[in-house]
Amino acid sequence: MSFDQQQIAGLIRKLGSADQLLAEAYINGTIFIDDENRSLIEGLKKTGLLRIADQSDEFRLTTDIKRLIDRMLLRNLRYRQNTDMAKMVKSVEEDIDAYRNALERNEQDEANYHLEQIDDTLYESLELLENSLSVMFSAITSQFGFVNSLASKIRENERALGYAQQLVQELKHINLNDCYEWLNWAAPAELSRKIIRFVDQYKNIVERLASIVDRMKTLLFTLRLQEQTANRTRAMAQYLKQHPEWTPLDWSNESIVPNLLKRGSGLTLQTGINTHNLSLQTDFVSLIQELKRQSKPILPIDRNAELVAVNTAEAAVMEHQQDAYEAHVESMFAGVLGKQGHKISALTYWQTANLDVKPELWLDIVFAQYCCLPQRLRRAIALEMAGNCLPGFNGNQQITEIWLRRAQ
Repeated sequence: MSFDQQQIAGLIRKLGSADQLLAEAYINGTIFIDDENRSLIEGLKKTGLLRIADQSDEFRLTTDIKRLIDRMLLRNLRYRQNTDMAKMVKSVEEDIDAYRNALERNEQDEANYHLEQIDDTLYESLELLENSLSVMFSAITSQFGFVNSLASKIRENERALGYAQQLVQELKHINLNDCYEWLNWAAPAELSRKIIRFVDQYKNIVERLASIVDRMKTLLFTLRLQEQTANRTRAMAQYLKQHPEWTPLDWSNESIVPNLLKRGSGLTLQTGINTHNLSLQTDFVSLIQELKRQSKPILPIDRNAELVAVNTAEAAVMEHQQDAYEAHVESMFAGVLGKQGHKISALTYWQTANLDVKPELWLDIVFAQYCCLPQRLRRAIALEMAGNCLPGFNGNQQITEIWLRRAQ
């Protein structure tokens, strides 16, 4: 066994003999020296596995060992790593030139050294990309594994999308034609295998990265829609808390309930035909017997049928169509904000605008749109309602008028 092999074997034995101590240092961050572990800690310090922390009796893992464990466990690993592909390509090209010159001078030891350098550089670059993609995909697909709110999740996905697009630009520095040019000389088989393996894995990483970018865009769009829905729901819940007269009551226990509020029994749905129904069994038997008596089976679908041409004309651009009643509500709110100290009646606006909708429904639309307003606008607009209380239902009423005025 050579001297280098003895050093490596001794280092591995040192790691194995101090497994519990190193695990404690990694999990807790620091370990303290005492009479029982003094000799072991001193040996680990000399080997370069531990270093002194803030206090003389406190030790931490060295940066290289901690980074190695993080890398193996994919813990505390961030996908935003410095990936300089142009620098990697230049380093590989220099090593290949040195490897070729060493072979021409028949210096096998130096050639093997440069071949190992090429292998390490290609492997580390691919491993870095693999780890980035793995952690990035976990960050965007986990619902709240990295953050604890919907807004933070949106910001996290926006940063991840920006980094992914930056990584796509970085990967463009690798030209596969240049990689094949590395073999455009009587290259040995061991170098060819390493380059071809790198090219194959690079193609796979590019395809996966493109899929992740598409998934990011889809999830980010969905999260933004969910954030809008959550904001509306939160605003509605806040308004209902401020107006307890709108708390729904359990009308099912009341003796007199209007027909509008009566609950139906619901529909009984089935996913298929109920074969246990006796009234249908006779029809089933006759149908099965008729199918058995058929002399000619059903012909399969003709796959060679005449194809129908598909209209490939360019689709026309459709303009955005806004809800007319929503536009009227926005116009009425704008009029309220423009008139300080004046009340505006919702029914008066309905009559003036000659809206083709029942007044009860118009009042419901106005109230719903008011609840969906941002908080700063609801503070600026005061809403007053008038109506008749429902007999037998305390705190609930049928709205007959809504007045709006500017409060600030």
